[in-house]
Amino acid sequence: ALVRPPRQAFRMGACASSPPEDPTVSALDLALAARLKTYIATHPDVHAAKSLHKVALNFGGMLKSFEALRVVFARADADSNGTIEYHEFLSACLELQMTKGQNQELLKEVYATADVNGDGLVDFREFAMALTLAFLIVAVKGDWVTADDSTTDVRAPDDGFGLGNGTTETETRRLTHAALDKVLEAWLVFDTDGSGFIQKANVHHALATFADQKMGGSHELGASSKLISCRFGEMNFGQHDRISFQEFLYAVEEWCGLADEEEE
Repeated sequence: ALVRPPRQAFRMGACASSPPEDPTVSALDLALAARLKTYIATHPDVHAAKSLHKVALNFGGMLKSFEALRVVFARADADSNGTIEYHEFLSACLELQMTKGQNQELLKEVYATADVNGDGLVDFREFAMALTLAFLIVAVKGDWVTADDSTTDVRAPDDGFGLGNGTTETETRRLTHAALDKVLEAWLVFDTDGSGFIQKANVHHALATFADQKMGGSHELGASSKLISCRFGEMNFGQHDRISFQEFLYAVEEWCGLADEEEE
């Protein structure tokens, strides 16, 4: 069994403890930021939503893409106890068509930090976050293998990571890919400098711009502005006034209404 290393609590509203006095960016956050830059640069079809209003309207689509991962969760949960152990998480990662043994240290970190609520378990919402991050890690490194016939269902486009030329992709890879791209539409509205982190100043600028857009009196724009402003107001950016993609991803899951089965 994996021994969880000490982890820095997520800096998000009520679901995290206060940040430490001297917060630092983790190696995992840096690795994810670097992979984000490469992924976005090599996927021209991934782009920012046109406005914060569109971000709010897209919450339903995000929820649908996350909910689709429940079939992967059920398959990975070999003992059917409603939570995911480390070996079960790795089995799901293998369905992403990664080469066995690749990215092990990063995947350990992803799993170790997945228990955001600190209950010692990885529930569905935390699993969905972790698997999406695992897809990002594996996709950018290009550690793909040919899909097993039992999990193959679609043909993969040539995405620059060695999974084109007729090679098939698994259901897990397809669903996780869709979830990541949906979240990136919202992420890119705020990560305007492409740093791999969201800066507090960028959020303030986006909210101010959105406020200007709704001056025409649109009720829909006003409601969306209030929703987005409230959600970002719940987030604690820490002393460095920034949040990581992992933090943002977990927050977005809540914003769009994703819950673990026990909470429904």
